Amino acid sequence: MRQQKTKPKLFTVLVLLIASVAALGHIGATLAFTGPSTPIKSSLQPELNKYFLGPLDQGWSLFAPGPYSQDEYFTMRVCLSSAEICAKGSQHGAKFSEWRDVTAEEMESRAGNMFANRETKQSKSIHGRLWSAASDLTADSRAEISRPFIQGTPVFGVELNSAEAREKYSATELSNLRAYKRMEDTAVGFASLYAIEQWGGASMVEIKLRREPIVPFAQRSDENATTKPRETYIGWRDTKEFSQAAVSVWS
Repeated sequence: MRQQKTKPKLFTVLVLLIASVAALGHIGATLAFTGPSTPIKSSLQPELNKYFLGPLDQGWSLFAPGPYSQDEYFTMRVCLSSAEICAKGSQHGAKFSEWRDVTAEEMESRAGNMFANRETKQSKSIHGRLWSAASDLTADSRAEISRPFIQGTPVFGVELNSAEAREKYSATELSNLRAYKRMEDTAVGFASLYAIEQWGGASMVEIKLRREPIVPFAQRSDENATTKPRETYIGWRDTKEFSQAAVSVWS
């Protein structure tokens, strides 16, 4: 009789111990993921990303002190003609796609599905990081990104890892430019894969990031209350090239 009572008690203790360790681990990981940048956090970041950016990924800004107050959309269009014809414009026969709201399309498939695959959140994730990177640029640099940089011409007109760039920009400005360029490359690559999926490919892509603020809480009862959308425009860029294996994985 004594043995029969001991076994369930020991099992309960083990379950509680495992649950406690798991809970403490989750709380610690949450504090590390949402906390300030530190050397320890940087070393753990890849594993933290795998844990927190999985199927149950959520926007941490849902919580105070900075809850979401706007809707974000990644929109794009492409030039379907060759690069040479696209560079000359529609008056020379260049064919362009319609503008596509990729985020709205993704949201259709995840509506009401809390277990939606992370692939339905890609454009929104890219939008937030690219918008932030563009916001860190100077006014002159922000004006430059709206220009077309095509047929191999580097964005900002200079290779950002060159000696010429180091002479042209301060260390801080160059760091911001490089951070922006990495995110722009990601966005252009995403748009290039989308173009392959939708049209079989394209030679150039044009991107607009749009933010639509929600009506402030104080004006919630005003049926005529409106807000003004904001946009970050990225001019024409050459599409990225991918191997068939990469395209298959993405699709």
